Amino acid sequence: MISFTFDDVPDSAYLNGARLLEDHGLRGTFYIAPGICGAVEDYWKVISRDQVADLSRRGHEIGCHTHGHIAVQTHSLAGLADDDQQCRDALTDICGPIALRSFAFPYGNAGLVAKFLMQSRYTSCRSIRVGANRGLTDLAMLRVRELYDSCLDEAGVDAMLDGLMRRGGWLIFYTHDVAAAPSRIGCSPRLMEHAIKAAVSRGIACPTVGDAVAQL
Repeated sequence: MISFTFDDVPDSAYLNGARLLEDHGLRGTFYIAPGICGAVEDYWKVISRDQVADLSRRGHEIGCHTHGHIAVQTHSLAGLADDDQQCRDALTDICGPIALRSFAFPYGNAGLVAKFLMQSRYTSCRSIRVGANRGLTDLAMLRVRELYDSCLDEAGVDAMLDGLMRRGGWLIFYTHDVAAAPSRIGCSPRLMEHAIKAAVSRGIACPTVGDAVAQL
């Protein structure tokens, strides 16, 4: 399996990433920190609340990414629990009563106590640790591969997918912006479309993270 995921969710991921997936009948997982919705940052503008709601209506999975995009290991357990509840409340206010099954750690890391707390609240938690998920898999620290133009090209995508076909497992791509001139942690529409077509042409299932965990 392959899942396509987006962190922080710049508006270009909404405009370009979601459309590319939908063009092939697929849906992605968008990890939202609602406290920063609409913020203008160095490389992009973050998705708006209305755009989050639209993604949900179109069948994409909305995942949690803390409310304020916080480094979870720097907060107390009570503070993290409070922030997480704010995140869930805000996303429910934006999207209505949706299932919030998936979480991604901002900056990719968490201490053991924070990990156990989020594990108790979500069916999966996603890290930025590199690798495919196969064999004995930690659903509270899922591994990923970057879908970044800065470190991956079309040939690299093909090699990665061919390896997945040989060895099996679940590959989770993640990126941020999806723009013609992407940031160093983003991808171009060209690279994303190639990855989607490469997966579809190989007959690889491409569920959202939440649906993949349900299948597992």
